[in-house]
Amino acid sequence: MSEELALPGTGEVVSLDNEVECVQALAAIRSFESQIKEAKGLLTQAIVDRSRVLGTKTIYLPDGSKAEIRGGPESSYDIQEIEENLRALGMPEERIREIVVEEVSYKLSVRQARQAAAANSDYASVIENAQKTEEKPYYVSISRKRD
Repeated sequence: MSEELALPGTGEVVSLDNEVECVQALAAIRSFESQIKEAKGLLTQAIVDRSRVLGTKTIYLPDGSKAEIRGGPESSYDIQEIEENLRALGMPEERIREIVVEEVSYKLSVRQARQAAAANSDYASVIENAQKTEEKPYYVSISRKRD
């Protein structure tokens, strides 16, 4: 008994037991998805452009719902430059630390952890107990035939 899938948009039925049909359908869906993303981008830009003309970031619809425009320009800073230049201007270090906030992050050196685990079973236990496995979604890569 074969399972089948009706493709969104076309209604074409694909047998999930037929790898060739599945690959062809996946390629078609990805193409359709690309077209949808392009259309979404064009519609989003049209709405943003229209909201600028209207002078509002909220568009009210006849059914009482609304669309809100979010995003747009976002500032970023060269933190090192700010820190160096404020220091050069004589700003007290305490005040610089209030403006430029230090952030610390840690990562595991898997190679070093494996070496420690191999050398000592207690270390191995600590490392093993702290390990978590996250299931990532599968992805199928499709290469187009080259002429």
